Amino acid sequence: MKQELLLKTGLLMVAIFMIGTVWFGFQTIDDQATMIDSLTQKVKRQKDQIKFLKASSKQESRQTIQSESKNIEETVNVFVQSLYQVKKDQLDKRRENAKEVLTQDMFQEYFPAEEKDGKIQYEYEIGESTVYTRVHGENGSAIVTFEETMESLANGRKENSKITLEVNLQKEGSKWLVNRFQQINAESF
Repeated sequence: MKQELLLKTGLLMVAIFMIGTVWFGFQTIDDQATMIDSLTQKVKRQKDQIKFLKASSKQESRQTIQSESKNIEETVNVFVQSLYQVKKDQLDKRRENAKEVLTQDMFQEYFPAEEKDGKIQYEYEIGESTVYTRVHGENGSAIVTFEETMESLANGRKENSKITLEVNLQKEGSKWLVNRFQQINAESF
């Protein structure tokens, strides 16, 4: 009987130990499952945050490029008006506008200091222009098309042309300056 009691007590202790081990094992599994769920949620939130930041960055980049394109477009329009819109007694105004949008070398080439607002034989009137821009970091380019009306002051005869230019720009500080241009096409109509 004593042996039987010892055997039953031993079996009871083994059973209690087994139950405790199984309970502790399941508790550990539950804790790990909870931690896995928590980490999975955290990873999902971080992925969503990364997606949001990428989208925000793309939007900001798009807005920056649009802003830079708008600045280039304004610079090119002032450039075209300064160089191609020629009227009597407007050299000083053209020179002043050109100084804002041309590099120093270009300004000296097209508006030399010795040039005076002398007698002109033709006046040029610029019509609506269309500017297509492209930004490359600190450099930019544009294709601009515009209509130009040339009037002879001697006989009042007018000619109309459609001009296409390729304009190259460089960024200095926050300003875009024209550093080179080339007339691609000129068609009379």
